[in-house]
Formats: sequence, C-alpha cells, structure tokens
Amino acid sequence: MAQPKKPLLSGVSIIQGPRLLVGLAVFLLMAAALHVNADDGFRSLAPGVLTVISPDLALDDSLQRGSLVEVTEGLAALQWVPQRAAINTTLVSRAGRVEYPREIWCLEFAFKPPRAIAVDIPIGDRRMRRTNVLYFVYRVKNVGGRRIVTKRLEEPGQADPVERVMERFEKPVRFLPQFVLETREGLGDTEGISTYRAYLDRLVPSAMDAIRLREDPARELLDSASISATEIAPGEERWGVAIWEAVDPRIDYFSIYVRGLTNAIRWRQRSGTHIGPDDLPGKHIQQTLESLRLDFWRPGDDAGEKIAVGYRGMFERMALGGRVLSALGWPGHTSSRPQAGLQRLGIPWDDPRLREPAGAGGTSLLPLVGVLDTLAKVEDIDARSQTAREVFGDVGVVAIEELAKAAAGPVDPDRARQRRQAMQPLGLSPEAVEADPLLALAKITRGLESVPDLGDRRAKAMEIFGEAAPRLEWLARAVGVARALAALDVTDADPVAIARMDARDAFEATSDALAAAPEGDQDKLAEAMFGPEGPVLLAEARFLHEGETHSWGFRYED
Repeated sequence: MAQPKKPLLSGVSIIQGPRLLVGLAVFLLMAAALHVNADDGFRSLAPGVLTVISPDLALDDSLQRGSLVEVTEGLAALQWVPQRAAINTTLVSRAGRVEYPREIWCLEFAFKPPRAIAVDIPIGDRRMRRTNVLYFVYRVKNVGGRRIVTKRLEEPGQADPVERVMERFEKPVRFLPQFVLETREGLGDTEGISTYRAYLDRLVPSAMDAIRLREDPARELLDSASISATEIAPGEERWGVAIWEAVDPRIDYFSIYVRGLTNAIRWRQRSGTHIGPDDLPGKHIQQTLESLRLDFWRPGDDAGEKIAVGYRGMFERMALGGRVLSALGWPGHTSSRPQAGLQRLGIPWDDPRLREPAGAGGTSLLPLVGVLDTLAKVEDIDARSQTAREVFGDVGVVAIEELAKAAAGPVDPDRARQRRQAMQPLGLSPEAVEADPLLALAKITRGLESVPDLGDRRAKAMEIFGEAAPRLEWLARAVGVARALAALDVTDADPVAIARMDARDAFEATSDALAAAPEGDQDKLAEAMFGPEGPVLLAEARFLHEGETHSWGFRYED
C-alpha cells in the first residue's frame, strides 16, 4: 500500500504545489492590476501622491486697466481744458483710463514632491561622473481659458445697452516652462539666518531614462525643451520632469517657481524713471508673467529621498523659532552669562554698537568690534577678564587668547612675512597686537569687515590668524546671541518655558511676546534678535499660510 506523501510546508504537499503556484500567480496579477490603470496602462498613484492645482481663473487678468504713461507723463504738457467738451475727452485724459481686454489661458498643474536620484552625467573626454540630481515630476493639462466679451442688451429702457460677461474658450497653447528652485535658508553661522540661493532647471538627457524607469516605465516623461516642441491641444495632458544639478544637500526648505503655466501678465513703470516726450513706448515699463509658487521641506536628516509639501512662511517660522532655542541653550553650552556681561559693559540691547548693517551678506563683525573696543577700555585687569568670561564664556576667552597668540606669537619665517604684510594696510604689526591685544583685535576685525566678499574676508583672516581664523566668526556669533538674549529679556517672554518647546511653538511664544512690546520697539527687537532681516522674516512668518499648497504671483526681475 502506497504511503501518502508527507507535506513539506504548512501542510501543503507536493501534489498541491501546482495549485499553489497557480494561486500565487493569480494573486500577483491581481496585485499588479491594483497598480496599473486599466485604461491607459500607466501606473496608478496612491491618493495624495499627486497634488492637483486648479487653473487661476481670476477675472482681473482678463480685463486690466491702466495708463499710457508715454502720454499721461511724457506728453503731460499737452493737457488743456476744452471750452465746449468735457475734460475727460482730451488725449491726455483719455490715456489715463485705457482698458486692456485679453484672452487668458491657464494650464492645470499637478505634481509629485521632488526626489533625488544618482545618475551618470557626461563630463567630457568620453567620461561619466556619478552625480546626485533633484528631479520634479509634473503633469500639465489644457483645460481652456476665459475672456471678457461685450453683449448688447435687448431689453428696452436699459440705461446701459451693453454688458460684459465672461465666457470660456478652447484653443491649443504652447507650454514654455521655466522652473527655478529657490531658498533663503542660511546654511552656516557666517551666512546668518537668511541667504538667497537659486537653481535653474537643467537639461540632463542621461538622467531621463533612469527617472522614467523609477517613476513609470510605461509613461513618457518630457524635459523642459521637448514638452514645448508642440502645442497642447484642448483636453490634452502631458507629463514632464524638471531637473536640478548641484543643489546643496544641506537645504531643508525651498520653493519651486513655475513660469509658463498662464499668459496672465502684469506691468509697471520702473521706479525712479522719468518719461520724456520723445521716449519710445514701453521703454520704462517692466512686464512679467504670473508664476506658481510651491513650497517644500525635508522633514528628516535624509539628504536624498524624503521631501514633503510645505507652505509659505514655514521656513521663516522654523528658522526664527530655531534661532531662539539656539540662543537660549547657548549659556549652558559655553558657561557664559551674556546679558550680565553686556550690562557690565554698559551696552543695552538696542545700542548702536551692536547693530548689524543691512546687506552684510552674513553675520556682521561690527557688533564684535563694539564689544572688543569697549572691553579694551576696562582698565582693571580682573574686571576685564571677568566681563569677557561673562560675555563669551570659557570657550570665548580661549578663542580670544588663541587669536592674539596667532597674530603676535612666534611663527615660521614665511608665515611671519605673510602675517606682517596682511597687517600693514590696517596700520598694525605683531608687536602692536602683543602690546594691546584686545584693541588690536578690534582694529583687525573692523578691517576685515570692510572686505565685502566673504571668501576674500576669510582668506585675509587666514593670512593674519592662520588656523585660528574661524575663532573670529565664533566670537561674532557669541555677540549676536548676547544681543538676542538681552532683547528677549525686555519682553514678557518666559525663556524657561520656551526652552522646552519645539521650533514652531518657540516661534509662536516669541512672536506673541514681541507683539505685546511697545509698537515702536517691535521691529527693533526683531532686528536685535534675528539680525537686519528680522522684521521682514517675522512679518512673513506671522502671515499664516499653513494648509495652502500653492500661491500665484507676479515676480518682477530687476
């Protein structure tokens, strides 16, 4: 009598194996069907993966009003007062109320959050280089446009026999895209809280296949050149991808501006221009197309993959809140008492000696100059040492000593020659530094601040201080923290409670405290806490955009 075959896995016998394989194949086919659109064969996207933005249908784009400035200003001398007609019938008067009706189209735009991918890029001489690029998959669809038309009313007795109505229309349009990735995030202490960076999208043919295989092998993805090769018919949709190279991986908050989705236009007279009677039309006019702004942020430390949709003002809120938390934690890390040190020096939070000039391109050294100058005037050596320790902490005192030693101490002959030559334009020498270190350091720092380019400034600092040069930037940051904490002290903020919060809540608490301050001090306090751009960043952060996935706007480029 034949023995039954023993089951191999979980009671499934060899005889049952073919049935199991058939069932597994059916299951895999069903699973695959869930990820493929049965209509077009393309991979279906899970809900929420694709963000769809409806076209901007604002009616003010279809009928704009403005002045012919070449007449109203350039020919203003021709204005006259008629005796038998209304003043608004003259040429100059009529040029001040011109209407510009236009057909406005706007494409529907949908997108997936940006992603990073490593691809091989040609670098010449038949060689390739493995490079990380950031790419942005999107879809555009021609959903028609709108225009203002004038219709004559048939009802008798109407005061105005015509009326204007909006109507829809359909026509092919050409999408000429421009994608700009921008960020204002400062990426280091020397850059301050906000530093502008911008990246234009690039054509990277070698990356297209890798992106398509990753996103959907069945779908054609077009780059910014090929997507504009032909017009998009009414109802037609196309998928494209924008690519950026060499984006700094430290960036956590950025915006993507998309131009070309609509033909809506704005114009304005250039500021400070005077229009003469012989100037050509449009000579003093700036024009710009409407752009779509999309905000993104990186929620983790992964420099490549996870990027989420953000909202306008998110960077400002997180950056300002993070700056407050960093300042509150500074005394514990450095064993300093910055507010007490400034008070001992007689330097209040709003003292001009602590003010940073606007447009410095990073953290200014001038507040450090003010503190070093004042500290050098303290005659009692013990009081001077105690005050320096309060302002800068133990680490800061060591930094000052290292800088003085690097500028005046013994070094090899080549280094000594370079150091002396770098000091000569400042009217200093190593001997002068040794005689009065604090005063000499203040003078050197003031001279370095006069170097506009940050790279040149660092190179000059290296010539004087050698490897100790970065200590100068650390001291400048310490003075900025001291100023911020002194400013926070004059508000009704609770620093102990804020220190336990995350960045967003810390911003809310600090913003409320600044709002409760006297109106004349609010901008000054924001500047003292966050630098010259503080008031502007605070205003943008307070204008809550949370929940908004996009915004439309007209950006003039000077």
